Amino acid sequence: MRSIFEIISRVVLHPSTAKDDESIQFLARCENFRLLLAANNKALKIMAEMSEEARSNDLFGMSHVRSQSLKVSANVRQMIERLCRMSPGKYDTLKDVFNVIVMDMEKALESSTGQCCGSLILSMDQISADSISETGSKMAMLGEIRSKLGIRVPEGFSITASAFLSFMENSGLDDEINRLIQIADSNDLNDLLVLEENIKHAIDLAAMPTELEDAIEKYCADLLAGVPDLRLAIRSSALGEDSGEASFAGQFISVLGVLPENIIDSYRAVVASMYSATAMTYLLNKGLREDELIMCVGCLEMIEAVAGGVIYTSDPIGKNKNALIISGVPGHPSSIVDGSALADTWVMDRTDRTLRDVFIADKEWQCLSSENGEIYRVKMCENRRSAPSIPYSAITELVEIALRIEKHFNCPQDIEWVKSSDGQIYILQCRPLSVTDSQRNVEQIPKKDEHESHVILRNCIPASHGFACGEVVMVETDDDMFNFPDGAVLLTYNAKPRLAVILPRAAALISEHGSATGHLANVAREFGIPAFIGVKGAVKNLSEARVVTVNTATGKIYKGCFEDQNPIREKKPVLPQNNPVTTALRNTLPFIVPLSLTVPDSSEFRPSNCTSLHDITRYCHEKAVAEMFRKNAMSAANAKRLKGERLLQYWLIDLGGGTSSSVDDKYVSLSDISSNTMKSLWIGMTKIPWDGPPPVQASGLISVISEAACNPALAPGMSNDLGDRNYFIVSRNYCNLQSRFGFHFCTVEGYAGDDPDENYAFFQFTGGGADKSRRMIRSWLIAGILEKQGFIVDVKEDSLFARIEGVAAEVVEQALAVAGYLLVHTRQIDMVMSDSNAYRNYQVKFEQGIEAVLSSYSSQNSEHGRSL
Repeated sequence: MRSIFEIISRVVLHPSTAKDDESIQFLARCENFRLLLAANNKALKIMAEMSEEARSNDLFGMSHVRSQSLKVSANVRQMIERLCRMSPGKYDTLKDVFNVIVMDMEKALESSTGQCCGSLILSMDQISADSISETGSKMAMLGEIRSKLGIRVPEGFSITASAFLSFMENSGLDDEINRLIQIADSNDLNDLLVLEENIKHAIDLAAMPTELEDAIEKYCADLLAGVPDLRLAIRSSALGEDSGEASFAGQFISVLGVLPENIIDSYRAVVASMYSATAMTYLLNKGLREDELIMCVGCLEMIEAVAGGVIYTSDPIGKNKNALIISGVPGHPSSIVDGSALADTWVMDRTDRTLRDVFIADKEWQCLSSENGEIYRVKMCENRRSAPSIPYSAITELVEIALRIEKHFNCPQDIEWVKSSDGQIYILQCRPLSVTDSQRNVEQIPKKDEHESHVILRNCIPASHGFACGEVVMVETDDDMFNFPDGAVLLTYNAKPRLAVILPRAAALISEHGSATGHLANVAREFGIPAFIGVKGAVKNLSEARVVTVNTATGKIYKGCFEDQNPIREKKPVLPQNNPVTTALRNTLPFIVPLSLTVPDSSEFRPSNCTSLHDITRYCHEKAVAEMFRKNAMSAANAKRLKGERLLQYWLIDLGGGTSSSVDDKYVSLSDISSNTMKSLWIGMTKIPWDGPPPVQASGLISVISEAACNPALAPGMSNDLGDRNYFIVSRNYCNLQSRFGFHFCTVEGYAGDDPDENYAFFQFTGGGADKSRRMIRSWLIAGILEKQGFIVDVKEDSLFARIEGVAAEVVEQALAVAGYLLVHTRQIDMVMSDSNAYRNYQVKFEQGIEAVLSSYSSQNSEHGRSL
């Protein structure tokens, strides 16, 4: 027996062989529709995630933003492809609309790194604060204090941003690095460490532009002319590094004691450090874009240091007011920077330059530079371990230099310095210093819920966060929508997409059915409307509540209005509201999330009016439903007849896995059925025997006779699309029943597998023997009952279309049981629908019948396991 996937493959790969096989073509449409629904649910879920991320303080990088954009685009493209396969040639224009939207998304995500159009190398004489876009802050500030303040800094040059971009573009590293970042999990340390190694390996193997190599060689030769035994410090000076917003302190490496012939290798190492696990984590926590990283590199002459250290022109924790702090160690200051040694500390008064406090450390080790330039540690002599690393005269000189630098830049400074063997002070680095207010904010303790006694519903899961109160207004019909007042709390059975038209007027949304990944939930987040979706018992408990308070922070709905409530907020690290990553995400959302296509019957509901991916999903979903419910011609060549009392009018087509291997060639019994969906449908159809047609009034009978006379297609004995038979088309998890009972045409379909995103149940009901107005009333009755069971229902005149999607297999099975019951028991009731008492009586009867059917389903479920 062929599997469903083998049959689909035959249709897709060999369409000519299946041209006349209408059953296979129908199955192909079913499978495409199922895959369209799965893609739809995934797309909506990602849209929901992106909307929440844009409004939250969650940590994520640009790789995540690009990944989310790519995934939502891929799923929407899958929806278009599946819709086009369902009806070839009919919806091809959607592909062009999709391409335009995706191109706009890409433009919104583009980084601002620019092109490599500047000098590859700048000497220290050419560098100032104006050079920051080419040299980065570290080198630009050194050039600035040298040229404007006359402060000593090491000789050297900068390998610029233009050089970096040239290296990345000419070697193809930019694409390769972006690819590697994209596949790594930025929240997984193991992934980041692997990423670090992979990128370092790629950079080591990449070819260096010849022009850049020649420029580096030339500037090294100029330095060598003055210093024959030249050793260099190759230091990071990335764009954005050492800024007030992000210091990147210790995130990138410096390579010390480098011989001129080894500069290229050291340059590669510094560039690679930009993608280290620590640097990438720092970026993530700062909300900075990894795709805008540009590494400029400073190549500075190594100073033979006898002492060195760091100066803070203010106390960074705010403890010592009006203080300047100097720390120092003998030898090279790298031991302070890397935290490997205790340092001497002097606290100086900024105003009168007097010494406030001093701490002289017991310095066991010091760092020195070897003849080949390498830094190494040696033990201090006993008589020098407790001696100050620098004399007081050097301290006063450092104070004056530091305050001049602070004054020039007009902000507190973090300064790195060394003292050379000839007694000169050199500044190696200066950058803004972040200073914390000593008065720490006292964390507010959440208030006790003083309104606990007024809680109506609790443990509600928010679909969109916020706080609101207002009058509860139930919305079930179009009239309810038209009369919905501004500022009311919208209460509904189902979070139907069409409610988007009134959602901006609502204070809050509460829906008994639905999920946070639905269309309406997305719109609620877009408009900032507090929403609880999927609240069991919401309609029953809130219909008489008049005014309620919705508080998503507590997950509760209260009777009455309590504006004084303070939502309890979870403590999270707060990012700047407009950090670069969040800004990039927000820039893409207008092309993804807004939903403007909300009225399917409107002439504006067409591909050319889709301006977002959400619009396309709405369009594809609506049209796919229409394609599934259009007439089908089915081949019955492989049908088997159900055997048993009162079963001979039913036939079965097994697409694979729907029946047991014991089935013979002509007949199949109920015990042979293994399709979980058909079993559930059959429970609904047979649990409660049909009472027969209702007693017909004279007006009802005349209506039937008149309708039959006007519409010969409804006359008894006329064949349906499948002839005179009622067919079950089944597989292991799939069932489709197209049936005719007298004047009534019904289609029930469902798929209930392991993946909720692919599961669905459909129920179509049309026709009838009575006049159109009675048939329409009957459809409204069925629609109201189905909506209370979680179906999304659309009634068009006398035709009803109901569906449940993206739910667990058990929910689909229950929905099919409900549909089976209504399939059988709503026959011919259209003849009595002019009687309001009959309408109410049938409503009560059907709801009680459904309760009994579901109880029977649960019992069988318990006996035989979850799946029928």
